[in-house]
Amino acid sequence: MILNKFSLKTDRQAEEPVTLKDIGGILLGCFILAAAIQGILIPAQLLTGGVTGIAIILNYLTSIDVWLWYMLLNIPIFIAGYRLVSHRFAIYSLIGTFALTAFLALLKPVNLGIEETILAAIFGGTMGGIGTGIIFHSKGSSGGLDIIAVIIKRYWGYNIGQTFFAANLLVISLFLLLSSLELALFSVIGIYVSSRMVDLVESGLNISRTAMIISKQHEEIAYGILHNLQRGCTYLSGTGAYSSKEEKIIMTTVGKTQLPRLKEIVFQIDSQAFLIINETIEVFGKGFKPSGREY
Repeated sequence: MILNKFSLKTDRQAEEPVTLKDIGGILLGCFILAAAIQGILIPAQLLTGGVTGIAIILNYLTSIDVWLWYMLLNIPIFIAGYRLVSHRFAIYSLIGTFALTAFLALLKPVNLGIEETILAAIFGGTMGGIGTGIIFHSKGSSGGLDIIAVIIKRYWGYNIGQTFFAANLLVISLFLLLSSLELALFSVIGIYVSSRMVDLVESGLNISRTAMIISKQHEEIAYGILHNLQRGCTYLSGTGAYSSKEEKIIMTTVGKTQLPRLKEIVFQIDSQAFLIINETIEVFGKGFKPSGREY
């Protein structure tokens, strides 16, 4: 392989610093996740996902505390995260793993008193998903399936929530051997809610919209986007399949709250404009997320 003078920095050179803000977010997320597990899910005899779920199953089988099983199961996974992601991620994951282990031990006596199983599944899943999402948003993990999900996202591009849900179906299959079908199904509800919350919190609430606009008055529309909406836009070249005419296509990305104003600008200028709007999970660059490393 030939490398030119513009070659990317190595992982070690590109490493970003460990920050107190990230560590604080990881600790907060681990506390919320542990409170959901010990205060809601375990009293309701429900299952959370991933390695924590396996630890709960082993706890039901052996009566050995969840936190101890969780720590033992994490050793090989942590080694993989250190080798395949980054040193900073490994440090954050180590902090997260020990923090969650400690919080699981400290919060063992806690019971939030949610007796209805369906409510326990929904609120336990929501609370657990928020905690896990905060951890990921802080560029770390709490160990276990979190590390595996980040590796899969980094190398294959699948969303963390998607990986969670697929892997957790296997965990639920094991749970069926020990519990009733009803409790397993309630656990599926909790895991689904949790996976959705993880993606929502990890990506942030400000999901953007990317618009493609085809109009003969593309210059006026672009001017309106640049000067009235204060957003950048780009011309793409296209050719009509039927007309064979060259077209200028405007591409722009805006915040969710700016979408109504974008439509107004476009259709005030050209009521016959062709407008396509797609949901955009993440945007890096000026006016959006900074383009630093995630993990």
